[in-house]
Amino acid sequence: MSRVQTQEIDRQKRYEIIGDFYEIIANLDSKKEVVGFFMGLLTPGEAVMFARRIQIAKLLLKGETYEDVRKKLSVGLTTVSNVAQWLYGENKEFRDQINAHTRKKKIKKEKDENFMLEKWLDKYPEHKIMKKLLGID
Repeated sequence: MSRVQTQEIDRQKRYEIIGDFYEIIANLDSKKEVVGFFMGLLTPGEAVMFARRIQIAKLLLKGETYEDVRKKLSVGLTTVSNVAQWLYGENKEFRDQINAHTRKKKIKKEKDENFMLEKWLDKYPEHKIMKKLLGID
């Protein structure tokens, strides 16, 4: 895909094109629709590029240094710096979405771990004492 020179597109036309793009995304109703839309729209390389930016943001929010992020993900410092600018800039929706996603994954992981513990403790009748001690009943 060739690179688009944004300055070559009339400002009004640019807003119209970008507005249509965001409107279509906002109207997607399910994860399945989102995945199907982006699989059709993006090449695998473009999808990885966008996904990598999210990984960079997650690491930065965890407190990783630019250099650590660069090494872990094999990206340039400019890319890390650009993501940090989006992450900590005035528009906080990007940061809020990354934080919300991270919290949801953590809660899901804890629920899955608790479910496995309960399942394991239900295996033998003697484990009922352990369940009571752990407050799982």
